[in-house]
Amino acid sequence: MAFRATHFWTAVGIFLLIVLQYRLWFDDSGVIANRALERQIDQLQTSNDKQSSENHALLNQVMDLRTGDALLEETAREELGLVKDGETFILFAEPDS
Repeated sequence: MAFRATHFWTAVGIFLLIVLQYRLWFDDSGVIANRALERQIDQLQTSNDKQSSENHALLNQVMDLRTGDALLEETAREELGLVKDGETFILFAEPDS
C-alpha cells in the first residue's frame, strides 16, 4: 500500500510540475508572451523616436516661418518655382540619353 501511495504522490508532483511549466512558458503572463511584448515595445519606441524627430524638424520650420521670410522665400522658390520681380528664371534641362 505504501508503494502505491508513493506512486500517487510522485504522479501528483509530476502533474503539478507540468502545469507550472506550462504556465511559466505559455500563459498570458509567461515567458513567450513577455518576449512578444518586449519586441512590440521596441517597435513602438522606434516609431515614437522617428515621429519625435519629424515633429522637431517641423517645429523648427514653424519657428523659422514665424521669425523671418528666408524660409518662406526658399520654400516658394523651390516648391512653387516663384521668382522675385526683376529676376530672370533660367531652367537648365539635361538632354535625354
